[in-house]
Amino acid sequence: MKPTFTTISLIASIALLGGMEVACAQVQPVTDQDPMVLHQNESNENRYAISLGLSGYSPVSYIENNQAEPGSPLFSAEHAGITYFFVNERQLRTFNQNPEKFLPAFGGYCAFGCSVDSKFIPDPTNFEVIDGRTHLFLKNANLDARSLWNDADKHEVREKAERFWMSQSKSKAYINGRNVPASGIGLDGFSPVSYFTAGIPQKGDPRFAVEHNGVTYYLTSASQVEIFTQDPSRYEPQCGGWCAFGMTVEDKFPIDPTKYRIIDDRLYLFLNNEEINAFDLWGQSDQRELLRKAHDQWSEVSGQ
Repeated sequence: MKPTFTTISLIASIALLGGMEVACAQVQPVTDQDPMVLHQNESNENRYAISLGLSGYSPVSYIENNQAEPGSPLFSAEHAGITYFFVNERQLRTFNQNPEKFLPAFGGYCAFGCSVDSKFIPDPTNFEVIDGRTHLFLKNANLDARSLWNDADKHEVREKAERFWMSQSKSKAYINGRNVPASGIGLDGFSPVSYFTAGIPQKGDPRFAVEHNGVTYYLTSASQVEIFTQDPSRYEPQCGGWCAFGMTVEDKFPIDPTKYRIIDDRLYLFLNNEEINAFDLWGQSDQRELLRKAHDQWSEVSGQ
């Protein structure tokens, strides 16, 4: 029998009372002896420290290899003030092409902890890739949060975690139910106008940023900014930026921004990973019926 959420919350509370530290999972403490202290010059007069994400494990390895692999300072990149290490140069290039794809869900905090309104520091080797996103979990002698997550109702535990994460003032994730990372940048930085004008998704430029419905989009030029602002509802992705096929089965799937369809002059995006190619699944069914289901579910999710 699956444990009830009341029981799960109680277990989590006991773990907290037992001395579990609650702090940012992505920022490591720095001391004079810490190897993450870098020196600006030989005299050591000016020091600065980096904030190391995922305790040095490669964010690309979780997604591509389904493994927690320690990265190397020889292959590092900074994103949103956090430095990440990678196993090799190829991983580094892959990350730089689309960083948001590889960042862990819930800001790197324990996913189960978020479902009980808490920020638990996870064990970076205790993880699960869910719908293309790395979910990290606490694990110690008393508690394996990954097991608790998997024993709970998957829809309930996810909704509770998302609701808590959305409530955090430092995050713009899930704005009005929309699929937006903590950075608040929609479509992984691709320009929504390019899908229509260029016929392909093109990376936008932060210099040409616009905001609509609380989501920031990067466009490629001043002329695209003008096009977007004249009719933003035409260019923003449908279903809140979630996978359109996922909406038809009443779930919120992440998306691959390069997998899309323009239907009735509107942009629809799709999940694409090793397990599911939602773009193809959409093409195998009646499109009008899928559109009806997707929009009905999005109306319920968004309250619109």
